[in-house]
Amino acid sequence: MHEEDVGLLWKHVEPRTGHNESRRSRRLVVSFISTVVNYEYAFYFYFYLDGTFEVEVKLTGELSTNVLSPGEENPEFGTLVLPHVNAQNHQHEFCVRIDPAIDDENGGKDVVITEVNCEPVPPGPKNPYANAFYAKEQPLLSVKEAQRDINPASNRVWKMTNPGCLNPITKKPVSYKLLPHASPPLMAHPDSITAKKGHFATKSLWVTPFSPDQRFPAGDFVFNEKACHGLSQWTKEDASLKGADPVVWYHFGVTHVVRIEDFPIMPVETVGFQLKPMGFFTGNPSVDVPPSCNKASVLVGSHNGCAQNGCAQNGAAQNGHAQNGHA
Repeated sequence: MHEEDVGLLWKHVEPRTGHNESRRSRRLVVSFISTVVNYEYAFYFYFYLDGTFEVEVKLTGELSTNVLSPGEENPEFGTLVLPHVNAQNHQHEFCVRIDPAIDDENGGKDVVITEVNCEPVPPGPKNPYANAFYAKEQPLLSVKEAQRDINPASNRVWKMTNPGCLNPITKKPVSYKLLPHASPPLMAHPDSITAKKGHFATKSLWVTPFSPDQRFPAGDFVFNEKACHGLSQWTKEDASLKGADPVVWYHFGVTHVVRIEDFPIMPVETVGFQLKPMGFFTGNPSVDVPPSCNKASVLVGSHNGCAQNGCAQNGAAQNGHAQNGHA
């Protein structure tokens, strides 16, 4: 667990006066790394100053390879990484279980999951310049209705809302939105053992009523099974999600068509998603982050560094910059 600087948090230059304000962003990082045979999976959980939560998976390690068959020159289902050595096309599939309680004193029972798609408005009196669009929000009220796929063309996101708690300004339910990663579903045929065991990877989103025994989307035991005993079983019935303390299962992954540059050790490839507040606060919650001082940043023609910009008055001197080697 550590904290790190992540660049710009927010910035604006007032064009009328030239006044500039900017703040740097920091995030709390909770991480762990798992070695699974030939691969390393590094899981990072980020907590940002503006209320955003992010999950990032970093993939690295060694490729799974095989020797070409006799008479085979160019592999059809992979990439040649050495003479006669093939690295197979493959997918890495992840699924997170999210049990949301958005300002909900009832343990999440009041939460409603919705889908939001942006749709263009036809030209007409309401859209005289033919450039308008709106966000159409639809509640997902049953298990079957909540089996969804990503759609970047409509900027599709999913929201976890609490209709029992309204934002005092927007008068809409407080919510967090899930920003998905653009990754395809499982490529394996539905009749394959891969698809049967990894049924969770055939959709981007699943929502089920809360059950304390439902913890793992592929079931409790995977390796010796011939079918999925997780989401494929829990979603057979079209159960209602109204007042059901809905649990969100979000699937994402990496479809890896190997590059020769991934051999012999693969540089990190990343995938993940974000949960962002949407109507949860009454404004930017990071607007009161104090300015920071960087003595290496100076005005053109200035030799006094940030002292001329008033950083000393903002407490930079008391924050131990000299002890940190900035001098």
